[in-house]
Amino acid sequence: MDWVVSLIYVALLAWGMSVGIRQIIQGRRHPEQLLNPLFSNRLALNLFTLHIVVVSLDLFVIGPWSVANKSTLWYWGGRILLVTSSLPIAAFFNRNPQSFGRLIGTWVVARNFFEYGLHILVAAIAVRWDLYYLLLWWIVAYRYLDVGPRRALQKLYGTPELKAARPWAPVLNWVVIASLYVLTYFVVAGQWLVFAKVPGDDVPTHVAATWEYVVVFTANLALALVVWTRVAAYTRSLMARAEAAPAVQGVAPR
Repeated sequence: MDWVVSLIYVALLAWGMSVGIRQIIQGRRHPEQLLNPLFSNRLALNLFTLHIVVVSLDLFVIGPWSVANKSTLWYWGGRILLVTSSLPIAAFFNRNPQSFGRLIGTWVVARNFFEYGLHILVAAIAVRWDLYYLLLWWIVAYRYLDVGPRRALQKLYGTPELKAARPWAPVLNWVVIASLYVLTYFVVAGQWLVFAKVPGDDVPTHVAATWEYVVVFTANLALALVVWTRVAAYTRSLMARAEAAPAVQGVAPR
């Protein structure tokens, strides 16, 4: 049974990741096909690409290694990288209400607040690797786990005509992804994943060397600076476009 559950879990991860990669390719080659038209802006697409890279690094490399070796430095260092890369996506490019309906849009916002709060709580209490494991394979992994089903079900009401004919479809979509969220919790909490386990008491806590602190600090600072400058460039591009629009229409910009 564990193998079946693990295969389904991996398939959902791969499906969600492939959707993200396909969106990046669409943004570069066929921006008119994007579900989120904001990513037709190359600067916005670059920020999204950076986010996908950071999520993948935390989920597949930094997170698993830090849990297996009981390294709080690398665990939280990787998670801060993820938060830094995700903030612009949430602040500037969130079109879940428009793309998937108000119900899912509200769900995503509420879920984000819950997950941020949960991370703060776990960081504040004494180190418990079962909770670190849970955050990684439930909360972080869910960045990919629900994407495939959510996009597939969105096709049931992807146009105004389809939505009018199927008013129940957005609710069905929410029921599916919310159920997946709850089921994922039980799968991870029950340690049904054959490829990921909570480290035992016999595993020594990793003692970080000075160079590791330097690497983690430098990586987080560098990413923060990159995100900051790219967001600034994106906002400037919007201002330039707004100023150019009246001129294109034959009206002098003020």
